[in-house]
Amino acid sequence: MILRKPAILIRLSLSALILVIACLACAPQQASTIAATASQTASITFSPSSTPAPSKTPTQKPTVGSTSPPPAHFENELLRAGNSPQSYIEDECGYLALRWDPEKALPGSVVAPIMYHSIRPGNEEPGEPSAINADLFYQTIELAQSYGFETITSQELINFLYNNEPIPQLSMILVLDDRRPGTAEEYFLPVNQQNDWTTTLAWPIGDTDSRTGLWEEIESIVASGYFDVQAHGLDHNVYLPGLTREEAQAEISGPIPILSEHFGNEPIIYVWPGGLFSEQGVELAREAGYQAGFTVYSRGPILFNAIPQGAEEAALGDPLMTLPRFWSSAALLNLEQAYLASQNALEFAIENYPAEAAWYAQNCGDELPPLEQILASSLQD
Repeated sequence: MILRKPAILIRLSLSALILVIACLACAPQQASTIAATASQTASITFSPSSTPAPSKTPTQKPTVGSTSPPPAHFENELLRAGNSPQSYIEDECGYLALRWDPEKALPGSVVAPIMYHSIRPGNEEPGEPSAINADLFYQTIELAQSYGFETITSQELINFLYNNEPIPQLSMILVLDDRRPGTAEEYFLPVNQQNDWTTTLAWPIGDTDSRTGLWEEIESIVASGYFDVQAHGLDHNVYLPGLTREEAQAEISGPIPILSEHFGNEPIIYVWPGGLFSEQGVELAREAGYQAGFTVYSRGPILFNAIPQGAEEAALGDPLMTLPRFWSSAALLNLEQAYLASQNALEFAIENYPAEAAWYAQNCGDELPPLEQILASSLQD
């Protein structure tokens, strides 16, 4: 299969940067045109740096005193009706400080989370909605390579969500649900080795202890350095909303000491078994120390302080614990949507910078760094 290379690259070149800076004083319509032109120029390399573990809550700076409504946030027009981006940082001054920090992720950085289950050989019919065949798996990998996506680990995702730490501008997190060491080794390990990627394993404890060699098998795979393991329930109980508080607490907290014993670190993400979460479950997950949770809802790509949500997740008021995931069966379309969302978000950020900088100076007792400094920091590598 020959894949069409993207006609428009997201990252800005030096010539594009000059165009943007020259137009900072342009009228909004002119600025929009310049930003669109800039996005079509040669690419910049942008690589993540190692960062300290984030705090339990998003970093915020005190608001000096708002006298006017803050500028509008980016709205992803590609989201389906009924889905909308939900912010999770209440302090607008703190959000803008992180958004425009030259040492943080460039605006428009996006994460495409993809959920995998069974992978059938060749072009064999998957047989169930959550499964795909190997042909589609490799097509997805090829498309991701074509666009320039790179994987991030669970820790890198948390650092980005909470503190806007740098990640590749086109990022994805591959999550393989359930205990599938064979699938991990046969399909994901060679791809990870070839691309220096990682895959997150959502590992339910279940009867692992009673299955001879299963712990050793998964520990060996993780020791390769291309996988990280996160919690997927103690017994993979998909009836979480119907459990008592004690039962739900055991299901959610139970994996922590076990996974820590086998892999040397506590899980920081809870992948809801069956995708079923509840208000009580989210509360218990927070109490247990989890910093994010994945559902099975395919709402859209993730941006900093903008989590696409449906009514079910939005009602709980904790977007970080109800993150969406793309289904592997639709990943080709979803990767394209994530790419376009990143492009549109970057163009919006450049065009909206004057309004955000003016509001910040008026309401936050400080000034944002100059746009040229922010964009130039992405040229250093």
